[in-house]
Amino acid sequence: MGSATGKGFHKLGHNVIFYDISKHRLDALKNDGYNIANNLNEALSQTDVTFVCVNTPTHNSQQDLSQIFSVLHEITEYLNTAEKQHLFVFRSTILPGTMRNVIVNYLEKNCITKRGIDYDVVYNPEFLRETTSYDDFFKPDRVIIGEDHAQLSKILEEIYQPLTKNIIVTSFEAAELIKYASNTFLSLKISFFNEIGLICEHLGIDHKVVSLGVSLDKRIGKYGTEFGRPFDGMCLPKDTEALASFIKQNRIEPDLLEVALNINKKIEDMTSASQQLTDPKETHS
Repeated sequence: MGSATGKGFHKLGHNVIFYDISKHRLDALKNDGYNIANNLNEALSQTDVTFVCVNTPTHNSQQDLSQIFSVLHEITEYLNTAEKQHLFVFRSTILPGTMRNVIVNYLEKNCITKRGIDYDVVYNPEFLRETTSYDDFFKPDRVIIGEDHAQLSKILEEIYQPLTKNIIVTSFEAAELIKYASNTFLSLKISFFNEIGLICEHLGIDHKVVSLGVSLDKRIGKYGTEFGRPFDGMCLPKDTEALASFIKQNRIEPDLLEVALNINKKIEDMTSASQQLTDPKETHS
């Protein structure tokens, strides 16, 4: 996500400086001709807007914000000696309330400088696919900007204007939930069609024909209609699990999300058993 975002803005004509804790990734970017910084302070001191792109994995159904806190600690150290204004744009997938109750709260408690005067923060979730992130950057369906200070979004709107007219400016919480709602809808869709596939197998119906017939409906589309493939990758499983847990903590029953997770586990088990049966080593033993 970070590399695709930076490379995309570079191609749009902006001066971009990359920083990453991975020296290997930085060396690769440098070899490709991009500007890099040796530390975060160096990157921040030479820029006006910083896009924060770090992982927020899910462990035991809880979102792990350790990388967010690590970045916040370094940002705070910079801001306490900074002499110019800076805008921080967070792109990581975070649950509703995280921007306001974690990120803003941390910065306001630990920074000598003042938010809204010396620095500010907005939320700009990404919708990039893992394998086509660079291409996706230039063809966004929409750009979502979450803020709590009016007019903060203007600079981002100008930056994104060449890519799309579908720019939605909203609250932190709405922007956070838009990201989760998008990902978990895809999980629900994939699980729904896997359940249809299980029904097809039980009744002796060709699931490929059924999926094709349904997917041709323009309101539905082809994505996620293939039977036998659980939702996987870096985002959908962790985000579905995290949102289901978040909903429970807020005393709401996540019925649909729980069903999606259960169906996904069933398909994972089914595909795993099928692979074992077709694996020559397993067959031989």
